[in-house]
Amino acid sequence: MALSTQNANLVRQKAYNAVYGTGTGTSSNSVSPYHFYAVKALFLHLATNKGNPDLQFVPYSITQATTNGGTDLIGAACTLYAWFGKAARTSGTTASFQAIHDAADNSATTTTVWTAKINATGQTFFFVEPNGRAIATGLTISAATAVGGATESTDTDSTNGFIIVG
Repeated sequence: MALSTQNANLVRQKAYNAVYGTGTGTSSNSVSPYHFYAVKALFLHLATNKGNPDLQFVPYSITQATTNGGTDLIGAACTLYAWFGKAARTSGTTASFQAIHDAADNSATTTTVWTAKINATGQTFFFVEPNGRAIATGLTISAATAVGGATESTDTDSTNGFIIVG
């Protein structure tokens, strides 16, 4: 996949739909209104202070997160603005460490940009980098059984979600 941007207003609408559980990038019904307002705040900031840049909304699935070595969602340099994930599990509490790497795979712990631990049904997270974080190589999503670990989590312990890049 390559970076393929579109108008920020279209990306904003996709993100709103995703956090409310009506669009791609979620695993079930609506989540907290907090996520809606976090998306809204990010896009207000981008419009007011960053010239409303063109962006790309990239949904990912539990299968992509648990692929051995992770899955490079972009395959190119980009700027990371946000990452949302929602636990796919319907029962259990096994910990899974979701990570974003600035690399073509998750083999080096030094390439980790963000990590989130999930271990409960329906748990969500939303990381926002309002001014963007430069990604030099690629943007790989992965889910492991330990922080920086090489053993991939099972699909049921991972997350569905999305990233917003420019």
